[in-house]
Amino acid sequence: MRGYFLAVILLNHLQYYPSGLDIFTGRGALYVSTAEGFFAVSGIVLGIIRGRKLIEAPFRKAAVFLFKRSFQLYLTSIVLTILFTLFGQLFLNSEGLKYGIFTNWSNIWDLLWKTFTLQYTYGWADFLRFYAIFLFFAPAALWLLRKGYGYLVVAISLTIWCLFPISPLPPELSQPISWQVIFFGSFIIGFYWPVLVEYWNKIAVKTRKVISVALVSTAVITMFASVLLVFGHEIGGSIGTQINSIHHLIELSFNKDRMPIARILLGIVWFWAIFLVCRKYEGAIAKRVGWFFLPLGENSLYVYTIQSFIVFFAHLFILQPGGSDLILVNFIISLAALTLVWFAVRTKFLMKIIPR
Repeated sequence: MRGYFLAVILLNHLQYYPSGLDIFTGRGALYVSTAEGFFAVSGIVLGIIRGRKLIEAPFRKAAVFLFKRSFQLYLTSIVLTILFTLFGQLFLNSEGLKYGIFTNWSNIWDLLWKTFTLQYTYGWADFLRFYAIFLFFAPAALWLLRKGYGYLVVAISLTIWCLFPISPLPPELSQPISWQVIFFGSFIIGFYWPVLVEYWNKIAVKTRKVISVALVSTAVITMFASVLLVFGHEIGGSIGTQINSIHHLIELSFNKDRMPIARILLGIVWFWAIFLVCRKYEGAIAKRVGWFFLPLGENSLYVYTIQSFIVFFAHLFILQPGGSDLILVNFIISLAALTLVWFAVRTKFLMKIIPR
């Protein structure tokens, strides 16, 4: 799942649509995105590996790893921001240059201060900032979980999530306040994973089947509804106008920055529906596409970093965001970008330098 989410994130960053791959990506415009899924998988995996599996080990062992990983991501975020900012100065007049680049070089100390305090990030690896922050506080959450105070982690996370509307920072800088609820909620699930699996297996097979079918059916219906509402305006005419009016009426309830409850609940339905489908057909999926997605998922930080370079330079030198009017051109370039990432993983290109 993580490999698939990373592939979709790359395609949505490229924004070369229509490409024929839209059906797998939703163009990043649906009411829930794969970015949330990526955070959820990361939180669950971390909760299992650094939480539950190390439950008998000293707390210090897990805490040290989390702090080291946090610093690693923090440093990577800073380096990428500075690199992309410096290189971007050469292409300030290019329409392919990503918005938001720092240009006030009369006050370089402002650049350094905002970069090192994570108030300014630039490039296509924005989420590294989120992970650096979340992992820094993860040891505290882990300590509470190990002490049996999981309910406090939930309460603290929800309280922080409620603070988003009163944050003095711009919405894009306040995102960690709202998005942390996904990471830490998933971290808690990962920590209690064996218990949850055992509880699930105790439920009658027939009941589990009913729950699974209901969940997947709900996900399919809401996914279709989301596609219809978001892209309904392309139908044209009065019908397209009416659909678009409905979309604008409800889209605030699914704001990506605020991460309102509607988006969280819908994300939960979609994520676990995809999880159930992947688990049921795991063998077939692994046999057909595992060769591509598994290497990506196993090297998530590396892939996320590499894609940031590919997207940045593709927009500058190949095709601007928005893509071509020709579907085939968009498809070929998008497929080439995915292939380049996969090839970089397989050949371990700069893996000694870029964190995995």
